[in-house]
Amino acid sequence: MSKQALLVIDMQVGVCCGDEVLYQLDELIAGINKRIHHFRKNDAPIIFVQHEDEELVAGEPAWELLPELLARPDDFYIRKTHPNAFYQTELQNLLDSLQIDELEICGAQTEYCVDSTVKFAHGLGYRLYMKPGFSSTITNIQMDAQTTITFYEAIWNNRFLQFI
Repeated sequence: MSKQALLVIDMQVGVCCGDEVLYQLDELIAGINKRIHHFRKNDAPIIFVQHEDEELVAGEPAWELLPELLARPDDFYIRKTHPNAFYQTELQNLLDSLQIDELEICGAQTEYCVDSTVKFAHGLGYRLYMKPGFSSTITNIQMDAQTTITFYEAIWNNRFLQFI
């Protein structure tokens, strides 16, 4: 029998509200909180991933999760220093210990940490799911934020994950 966890990637103050606010951030937070509620109701694990680097120093305000998120102390927390949430972290060990074989992924930023984690998790054999629009980013020099999200969702769809 399959067992699923919710993986919330980098929904941190410094990622979401840095020099530029993530595209449709309020809608993203509301959607993620609905998924958190759904997973809690079904006694399924919720895992928050937090990036650390010279701009996101552990314990500093920018590193903290957005206060609007429905995170609890009894949720699981993974720290990472690379876009791929599995790279040199305890994420795979945690998933193994919880007997998780399916992940629903959401968070930031679409083209960096979400994309890296989606592709690596797929390569490890996890079945992956995402609600459309449940990752976000900022406008970059190549594309505006909505175009970036649409572009990556088209790549992921039915290749790396299934949209639900």
